[in-house]
Amino acid sequence: MEQKYENIFKNIPSYSRFLTVNEIDNLTNLITKLPGVDFKKIGITLNDEHLIMISIGNGDKTALIMGVPHSDEPLGSLVITFLARWLATHPEEKCFGWRWLFIPVLERRGMRLNEGWFNMPNSLAALVKSNFREPTEDQYEWTFPIKYEDYEWTKSRPETLAVKQVLEQEKPDLLCNLHHCGFHNVYFYLSKDFPEIYPLLKNLAASLQLPLSDNAPDVPFGKMFSPGFYQMYGLKDYINYYKKEDPHVITSIKRGACSDEWYQSQIGGFSFNCEVPLYLSSKLQDKKESSKSLKTILKKRYQHKDNRIKYLIKIINQIKKYESLADPILLDVAEKHVANVQSSLIHEKKLLGTIEDKKVTRAERFEHEVIADVFDLYSLGQIWRVAESICIKGGAPDICHLIETIDIEIKTLGKNIQERGKFYQLPIRNSVQMQLGSILIIAEGLKQK
Repeated sequence: MEQKYENIFKNIPSYSRFLTVNEIDNLTNLITKLPGVDFKKIGITLNDEHLIMISIGNGDKTALIMGVPHSDEPLGSLVITFLARWLATHPEEKCFGWRWLFIPVLERRGMRLNEGWFNMPNSLAALVKSNFREPTEDQYEWTFPIKYEDYEWTKSRPETLAVKQVLEQEKPDLLCNLHHCGFHNVYFYLSKDFPEIYPLLKNLAASLQLPLSDNAPDVPFGKMFSPGFYQMYGLKDYINYYKKEDPHVITSIKRGACSDEWYQSQIGGFSFNCEVPLYLSSKLQDKKESSKSLKTILKKRYQHKDNRIKYLIKIINQIKKYESLADPILLDVAEKHVANVQSSLIHEKKLLGTIEDKKVTRAERFEHEVIADVFDLYSLGQIWRVAESICIKGGAPDICHLIETIDIEIKTLGKNIQERGKFYQLPIRNSVQMQLGSILIIAEGLKQK
């Protein structure tokens, strides 16, 4: 890392856990009382809370940095509160020549529903029973308005409309949503190829012992600029890809544009995400050829997923007998998750007939088998949480018994995944340093450009 940033890096706390929404709010309130810091209310959230934006500095370039763009991604709230306070208390650095706009917590309702795992439990079972994530069609990140070919999306959540208005008013030169992932190596999405900064970002990752991913784990159409660095994608890329590969999928797409896609089409500038994991496994580095073929693995995975979704539907139907007692938010998420998986299975079945029968590396096999099981674990956690919301209200003994059954399954599968995956927690301080360093390196690179 450049020497000019050593001072800011050494001041990053050794966080033992993620902070709650209330704790982040308290920090934000203290920051807004510092000299040179302004703040304003930019909108109302889905649960009628005020959405706050902090501004610091008066440089000729403006950056908009957003924390918690997804409910279960609290890391950005730590990055922002630390960076905002540091900039405000080190006026001699003149905010590195930038004007900074910070939204510490975007998806506030969803973040509150995740606070049960913020102490970073060693047990995956404990993690998934406290996890919450909005379905794609209800997320801030995928509900920006768009019209493309025959597809149109106009259903934006309040946070989306607030950020859209900020982008229109401020026209920032840099946009960064502080996303992070669960179990993959570090990877970047960038709006444009920026080879000048890759060596610096690679050095930063290496200094923190964070491996870069050699594939884009989110979508099958990811375009690589360089290993670990990928082209930002959006709704148009989904439509273009599936129009060619499987037109049926387009009829089931339920999402708008992502924030970067809308920003690029309407404002321009540079945007990026730095995806840092919560957990790592050395098995993702094993590039030796395995004994399994891709087709064999995916066929087995499809059958497993098909059986799993039938099982989850059976449980949901049992739970819905007590729908009036269930937490409506948790039940809605669980039902939409099942519906989305059902839709994806149709596409996956078609793909099985076209997949090249090639050997995969041990790392690829690990992703398709072990990491794929992690998502099964999350699905069980969602269902368990809905059932719990019914049981605590009483009057449903069969649901309370069901909770015990699902709990045993979650603990068994969680232990199995941990043993096979050998996952370990990434120190939160390393994650903060990776995202913070990425922001500063890219901001400096843009200034020099």
